[in-house]
Amino acid sequence: MKKEEPLGFWRSFVRFITFVDLPIKRKFTVFGIGTLFWFIMIGTVAVGSLVFIHFRYSQISQITFPYTQLVQSISPEIEGLSRAVSESYRMTPGENIPVVTQHLQRIRTIVSNSLIERKEAAASGNFFEALNYSLAQKDTEGLHQLQSLLEQVKEIEGTLVLLRDTLAVHREGEYSLEQAASIKERVRMQIGKLSEDVMRFDQRAKALYHQYSGQINDTVRLSINTIVIVLGMALFLLWVFTRWLTDAFARPIELIINQIHSISTGEVDLSKKVSIKSQDEIGTLSRKFNGLIDTVYGMTVFKKVIEEDTTLESVYERIGSIFEREAGITNYRIFDVNTSKHEMHIAYPLMIGDDRQIMCYPDILSECSLCRAQKTGHTISSFEYEGVCKYFSAGEGWHHICVPMVISGNTGGVVQFLFSDDDDLDMDEINQKMFKAEMYLKHSLSVIETKRLMNTLRESALIDGLTGLYNRRFLQDHSKQIIAGVLRRQKQVGLLMCDMDYFKQVNDQYGHDVGDVLLKETSLILRNSVRESDVVIRFGGEEFMVLLIDVDPGYALEIAEKIRLKVEEARFRVSDGTLKKTLSVGVSEFPKDTDGFWQAIKYADVALYKAKESGRNRCVRFTADLWDGSDNF
Repeated sequence: MKKEEPLGFWRSFVRFITFVDLPIKRKFTVFGIGTLFWFIMIGTVAVGSLVFIHFRYSQISQITFPYTQLVQSISPEIEGLSRAVSESYRMTPGENIPVVTQHLQRIRTIVSNSLIERKEAAASGNFFEALNYSLAQKDTEGLHQLQSLLEQVKEIEGTLVLLRDTLAVHREGEYSLEQAASIKERVRMQIGKLSEDVMRFDQRAKALYHQYSGQINDTVRLSINTIVIVLGMALFLLWVFTRWLTDAFARPIELIINQIHSISTGEVDLSKKVSIKSQDEIGTLSRKFNGLIDTVYGMTVFKKVIEEDTTLESVYERIGSIFEREAGITNYRIFDVNTSKHEMHIAYPLMIGDDRQIMCYPDILSECSLCRAQKTGHTISSFEYEGVCKYFSAGEGWHHICVPMVISGNTGGVVQFLFSDDDDLDMDEINQKMFKAEMYLKHSLSVIETKRLMNTLRESALIDGLTGLYNRRFLQDHSKQIIAGVLRRQKQVGLLMCDMDYFKQVNDQYGHDVGDVLLKETSLILRNSVRESDVVIRFGGEEFMVLLIDVDPGYALEIAEKIRLKVEEARFRVSDGTLKKTLSVGVSEFPKDTDGFWQAIKYADVALYKAKESGRNRCVRFTADLWDGSDNF
């Protein structure tokens, strides 16, 4: 698997701030918190703006409007006051004072009520009104102006009292009218000053109104801009994270689904591996799935490779190498089972140490039903039950897991996996190794079955059905391999051409059944008289050929004589007793006699003919004087 490249600083930073490597649960939690944050931000801006606007409107309604209303209420009274004072010059002295006094009283009442309303608003318990009053109380200039208006009213009232008293004294003759006129002028000037102060107060109220209105407009504009910006940022981040989440979740899952579909149809495309973009559960899933794809692809390629192998032994060798390379199991035995003979043998490795240790009692080789896995067709594990198989002979410190290779309903082989306490493996590691090994083994079963069937067909075509010996076709198919091996090793092949003497008389006198029995027993004598590496062939009818592989010169004639004597000493049972038969043998050697293998066979046949001609029941070694140059074979 390709090693992942280390991330740079900026990529690591971006992955950190975008929560790429967080677990999915925490990722969605952070996503929810972020969404909630932006909702709170937008809500805070909106609510804050509305509160500020409400506050400013309250100030307008509670401060500027009352100021304006106060001016509007006072202005007519001041005008009336001014007229009353002006007319008092044309009237009888003191006649218009009550009118002036009434105007002043109404002005004082209006100003006093305005101050009282502020105090009531503060005590009303309404938060905004109390807040407005609190801020209005900080408006010292406005309060001073109101207090000044009230004091001016009181001052004018005081001057009017003086005027009234002066006029009363005048009637008694103590003061002159000039003094009253002077006091009236002072009243007129005081009223003028009051009028000017009211106008200034009105201008300030209008200025406050424009100020508060401007602040409201600015606040509305700022709020709209802020909400648009925050909403835009929130929508952008939402789009980014949604797209990222889609890319992080949907695309890997879509690729996994497509790959699963490909696997289900028998196609595996390594170019469509899931890209690993995060270290969360999706990244882990992608990594595991890519590992599965590698395994499936490896199994697919492995199966194609073993399908192209020519022999079952090559398949077993590749299975063994895959156990070591992919599953990491180095200690194993692959047993091949011959169900027809109830035997089993180690197919791979061919040699395990000098004494061919099989970790089991040798009895299972000659009687395969003693093997528990072969007999039951189930996996046998000493991890599950210690001592489950009584034929396991490895002793303490060793454990085994025997997996049967069930082919066409029969156990065609057994794979024995061995584990030592010295390996220091826990069960999870063992289970992982066994899972991979069994997956490859299961994918190999169909190929093993095919190879076994091919071997069976090949053997049935190359083996004589009556005697169980190889037939003449075997010699035709394998002569090149035999010749190449002998020449490479610089050895000799002894060729014995054997023929039963007077065999036709047995068929004529006792029947073909007895003749068949005689051929079977003779073939058994031949097979038991030579080595395992030698080849015995039923060449045709009652004629046999023996190939003595890698022999010294002269050794072939000794073996021929040994075979002749054994046949001569043998007693063959027939219906009326026993029967004695003899054998004639012709001997040649390759490549000593000739460098042509089939020519050497011809020489052995010529020597056999000479043995027959010389009286039968004898062995004749080919010599050059026996050859007449004929090429007929």
